Amino acid sequence: MAACDHDLPVIVLLAAGEGSRFGGAKQLAQIAGESMLRRVARVLLRTDLPVIVVTGAHADAVEAVIDDLPLSMIRCEDWRFGMGQSLAAGISTLMRDFPQASAALVCLADQPLIHDTLLRSMLDRHAQAPDRILATAQQGVLGPPVLFPRDCFSSLAALSGPRGAHEILKREAARVDSFAWEACVDVDTPDDLEHVHAWLASARARSDDR
Repeated sequence: MAACDHDLPVIVLLAAGEGSRFGGAKQLAQIAGESMLRRVARVLLRTDLPVIVVTGAHADAVEAVIDDLPLSMIRCEDWRFGMGQSLAAGISTLMRDFPQASAALVCLADQPLIHDTLLRSMLDRHAQAPDRILATAQQGVLGPPVLFPRDCFSSLAALSGPRGAHEILKREAARVDSFAWEACVDVDTPDDLEHVHAWLASARARSDDR
């Protein structure tokens, strides 16, 4: 995707992790016949916003499963130091390629149950209140998907370490809006992946019963 000015949010999809707890490249784990990363990327692209994917560990294999999609990819060479590094790399690219972006919508490749309704709700809220930080609540903890307005970009681009943007969310708590997400599952382990498969099977069964 070519660099351009853009007065709407830009999506930063983090897919740089090694997957040590999972036992390998979880970005490539199969869900309903496609890789987890590709599944997430396709949902994000349905917003019609630019998508920047940050890769790192297993980069060649990870990039190969999405290289035909209309998105941008960058590699974070310092991915071993944690999510902070890959997020900073993505935000730095956003600031360079989309200098007029209103916000960064940060998403994770290991949340394969992400859906349009949640994303649209967050984007609609951003249009109404562009200075608010919008985060998803998972078991009482705020995290991705999370939308940061442009005044947070400099702080995000300076991040490092494994905690990602948690300190920014904590510091800016007074202007954070939370969004409930029933199916918010981070796939960190094989058991988490089985939970995703079970949730999807249950959702299909509910749909068939209607």
